[in-house]
Amino acid sequence: MTTRTPSYEQNVPDTVYGYVSARSQGGVPMTEAASPTSALPFHAEPDVRQQAEEHARQAGLTVTAESMLGFAVAGTPAAFEQLTTGRIVSYEVEQRVEMGRRRAVTHLDIVGDRQPSALGIGTAPGEPSIEAVALEEPRVPMRLLPATARPPLVASFHLTLPDDVSRLLNATPAHERGHVGRGVRVAMVDTGQAPHAYFTTHGYDVTPTVSVAPGTRPDEDPVGHGTGESANIFAVAPGARLLPYRASGPNGRLTAATAGFMRAKAEQPQVLTNSWGGQVGFPEDGPLAQTDRVWALEILDAVEQGIVVVFAAGNGHFSIEPQVPGVLSAGGVFSDPQGRLRASDYTSGYASPWFAGVVVPTVSGLVGLAPLAQYLMLPIPPGCSIDVDESAEGDGTAVDDGWALFSGSSAAAPQIAGAAALLLEARPGLRPDQVAEALAMTATDVTTGKNAFDIPARRGPDEATGAGLVNVSAALDFVLTHDH
Repeated sequence: MTTRTPSYEQNVPDTVYGYVSARSQGGVPMTEAASPTSALPFHAEPDVRQQAEEHARQAGLTVTAESMLGFAVAGTPAAFEQLTTGRIVSYEVEQRVEMGRRRAVTHLDIVGDRQPSALGIGTAPGEPSIEAVALEEPRVPMRLLPATARPPLVASFHLTLPDDVSRLLNATPAHERGHVGRGVRVAMVDTGQAPHAYFTTHGYDVTPTVSVAPGTRPDEDPVGHGTGESANIFAVAPGARLLPYRASGPNGRLTAATAGFMRAKAEQPQVLTNSWGGQVGFPEDGPLAQTDRVWALEILDAVEQGIVVVFAAGNGHFSIEPQVPGVLSAGGVFSDPQGRLRASDYTSGYASPWFAGVVVPTVSGLVGLAPLAQYLMLPIPPGCSIDVDESAEGDGTAVDDGWALFSGSSAAAPQIAGAAALLLEARPGLRPDQVAEALAMTATDVTTGKNAFDIPARRGPDEATGAGLVNVSAALDFVLTHDH
């Protein structure tokens, strides 16, 4: 089980992010949806949502995103305490974080005589329009002055974008036939999207970033994760339109991921890719946490709206996001200098204990190997955290050159999102399950190597790589020749 160390008020931030569940039409609270298979019964009536939002605003909270189930909020601890009549406290959880390290991560809870015992969950006593108040859990990116458009030369084996990724995922033949994902709207929720000469030189279509964290600049990416990983979308779908959402606070931490996801969902993109997730203990032998039930329903709602939702499987992480039914979960396959394939020992894979028949990952993209997965040369803001950290770890780049070697399932997710964009350009009416079917039925089987949980790859679909490495041109032929 996860170790929790109480720390009470000393680590409570000035701005807290959360989610308010409006009372549903079906009468069953989102927090009681043990293994939800549909979000429809949890939709709330418009007048109920409006009443709940007004109550939250009167408490001093800012509504940052809305859905048919509830809404994301941000505000001071005092505002949350006024809404719930409880008290915001913090506790520390040791977790696997960036670059495979482990450290204590601060989580928040609502306590009080009229508050539930479930961690991160509160109520609003006396307000019938509100079912629950869920505090945002920290998410971890799954990786463990514009710069020059050309990457530096480094001695270690690595892949360059777009050419190597396009070739190894067999997207190049599709591009030569004119299939580039032209105009398909791909939303990406991450740490941000900063200007970089790499994107402008290639003529990629990047719309202005939307920031959902109050007080942050939309044109900055302090970590560099979102900027770098987004290049993977264009390696597979150079004609796609990227809609970036910054869900990070001033320090670059993903403190508003729920709000970012909901804001992106509301804009109805065709694809919504997410290279991050929460973390619980593995293997998990208890019931699904109430905060995860609420969050899973918001994700499920996006799938039911026809959005192809992609989540990274994790880098030794075990999280709810890739397990939600209908989500395209992205694992990792390593291709060596000779083109031989094996499961990446850096990425996660497992059978879901909560959703029958769900195996993570669905399919895999290109990912490096443990301990650091320094595999893809990606463009990032000069001097950002990744620029400094990866250089210090010996990736061969400078600390401020705007380039770094990294990967992880964070890279696989946008690669698969790009593949989905190509299929949706060719067949715009495809449902999320049809996109997943095409990618899985045509993936290249991988039969060697083990994943981060020491699960071996074998012939056919497995928990190491899912159906295997995505084969873009084969998937394209599949959707063009099969009736749906």
